[in-house]
Amino acid sequence: MTFAIRALVIAAVVTLLPSPAAAKWTRLETANFVFVGDASAGQIREVAEKLEQFREILARSLPGATSASPVPTIVVVFATDRSLTPVKPLFRGNPIEVAGYVQTGEDVNYIAMNGEYIGSALLTVFHEYAHLLIANTLGATPAWLSEGLAEFYEVTQSINGGKSAVIGRAPAQHIELLKNNTLIPLKELFAIDHSSQVYNEGNRRGVFYAQSWALTHYLTLGNKERATQLRRYLGALRSGVAHEQAFSEAFADAAALDRELFDYVRRFLFPGIQMNFADKIVAEAARGTTIPDVEGDIHVGDMQARVGRTDEARVRLKAITDRQPNAALAWTALGLIDARERRTTEALPLLERGAERGPDNAFVLTALGRTLITAYNEANATADENALLQRARVPLTKAVDLDANSAFASGMLGYVELALGTDLPKAVSLLERAARLAPSRDQYRMMLAQALYRQRDFDRATSLLGTLLATGRSADVRDQARRFLGVIGDARARAADPSRAPSTTTPPAPRERLTAFDGGTDAGTTPARSRYRLDLRGLQTGESRAMGQFTAIECSRDMVVLRIDGNGRAWRFAAKQLGDVDLITYRTDTPGSVSCGPVTPSVKALVTYRPRPATAERGAIDGDAVAIELVPDDFEAVGVN
Repeated sequence: MTFAIRALVIAAVVTLLPSPAAAKWTRLETANFVFVGDASAGQIREVAEKLEQFREILARSLPGATSASPVPTIVVVFATDRSLTPVKPLFRGNPIEVAGYVQTGEDVNYIAMNGEYIGSALLTVFHEYAHLLIANTLGATPAWLSEGLAEFYEVTQSINGGKSAVIGRAPAQHIELLKNNTLIPLKELFAIDHSSQVYNEGNRRGVFYAQSWALTHYLTLGNKERATQLRRYLGALRSGVAHEQAFSEAFADAAALDRELFDYVRRFLFPGIQMNFADKIVAEAARGTTIPDVEGDIHVGDMQARVGRTDEARVRLKAITDRQPNAALAWTALGLIDARERRTTEALPLLERGAERGPDNAFVLTALGRTLITAYNEANATADENALLQRARVPLTKAVDLDANSAFASGMLGYVELALGTDLPKAVSLLERAARLAPSRDQYRMMLAQALYRQRDFDRATSLLGTLLATGRSADVRDQARRFLGVIGDARARAADPSRAPSTTTPPAPRERLTAFDGGTDAGTTPARSRYRLDLRGLQTGESRAMGQFTAIECSRDMVVLRIDGNGRAWRFAAKQLGDVDLITYRTDTPGSVSCGPVTPSVKALVTYRPRPATAERGAIDGDAVAIELVPDDFEAVGVN
């Protein structure tokens, strides 16, 4: 079932729909997620069961997977595409047609899903949530491993009423790519990162994903000895061993693995495996509770702000605070908008109102404490600097008491204690907790190294910095680790020889590490992404596809011809009339009607057609048009001419 817009070919018809009745929102909490939505309670429970089961599969498969989420993950299940639309990410000012997406943040993660298309949405959500759990368990990972694991586990099928699951099924698009393309030598595959040309451009990106999946499949299910080595490799990564060293120690001869993967792929026999659970991950008895519509509306406003729809978010949240002045989360969401825009002076009064109205809400209190830290970072060596930290300490201390599993709250309070310098053991304890809960956040480990250095625990500080130097996710982090190691080396030398002149290099001050309200893109995380898929029309017997730019419609008395320019040629597909061709659009800039003549500007399209016999006649018809699907400019298809 296609979830994109279907348009009439001759003219656009706009139907004015009545205003929907007030949405009925439901809330359901499980061990690792909070689910809310205006979808039915049954739909929300179905999503909860599948997402918890998926998380359990990953947790059992990854060595040392953490049991607690470092920040809350809120899953919002919308009843329809219409109710999802207000929180869809925008492209050139228009909503992207998505069935679901994951939006990460330093304080909360959101997952949005269309309840009408749970299957399509879950593929996206499984992949992106896998990235979150992999990063939080293993820290920084090579691109092939991160994508390979995410691709491997996203195709998970629940069976036996939720008591079992099948993993390892082969995605058709990967099989097609592996059949028709030369494999990337493993030495090159391992060198690809998120900035590489192969990762970001053309058909080789698809081959990279397919081969990363195939290698992960082989190491997991294709060879028992290699599976043991994979577990050893993942354990080494989690311990902070550099990627190259961990791989060499676990797998030894990469050339042998290259040959094994080639043989494995050539056979095209990719077995799946069934995992069984003692009980259903989420009990059938779990039932959601009805919540006020305003609570759901606050989540919508917060999500809008986080996907860049700031003006809409302000209007929505301001209306809520006008209507319900005691809505603590609405005040906090409003304040966070200003905080992200570096409008700290405007943000603080809003966040303080939220804290006054939600004194027992850890999220609200942490938001206030975090922004007071920002105010401290922005202060220009005034006498009030420590006063700002003292103010931040109060809500953050309570937030940690309320939610001991929040890496964000522990990390922020650890920062305050480090900056004040009056209780360094407490700073170390808090930052150790934050680093343990969120090993992918390099900034927590950097601050912990600073606290240990100030306690003169040079050995532990050196160990942490050595790991950051090898595995830090940004050049800035690795450079700071390198410089800080030099400072520690100098401190050791001066301890052994007090007459030695002090180094001109100083350790990084705490202030240097938290100068921006980063929304989840700090040195230890990757920028938030919204990933989506197109539910393309299925091919029927005797049909083929071509892809290119839809440039013109040629009309005559007897027929119309669709012209598609692509792959170095001009395709011409005929129909008796436009109404015989099924037009499906996945674009937000599609015209309301299509008529004879040039298509200006041209748009990328997939055409489904029934081939005609080949002919050398100039301008011949290549086939009879069945459907034309207008796709985004960056869309890539597999196995299409």
